[in-house]
Amino acid sequence: MIGKISHSQPVVLPTEAASKTAGAKTAPVAQVELSHEMKSLQSAKQAMETTSDVDMDKVAQMKAMLNAGKVSVNLDSLAGSMVDFYQGQD
Repeated sequence: MIGKISHSQPVVLPTEAASKTAGAKTAPVAQVELSHEMKSLQSAKQAMETTSDVDMDKVAQMKAMLNAGKVSVNLDSLAGSMVDFYQGQD
């Protein structure tokens, strides 16, 4: 189950009292341990954040092919496909 508490790796979270009082005695902190599934989701999220949404090499190749006249695009068909996609039609 996602978010299930297990006994694998502790994560220390400061309490409100500790963060509000500077220089005072440190208040006890709560410990939360993340499940294996949650750790997997966190590492997947980190991987997604470092991955680009657009393959710029492919964009450059397509631009070069369009400029060289090697590829033609039917703009009416392209626009219709885009409208269908964003309206949720197949």
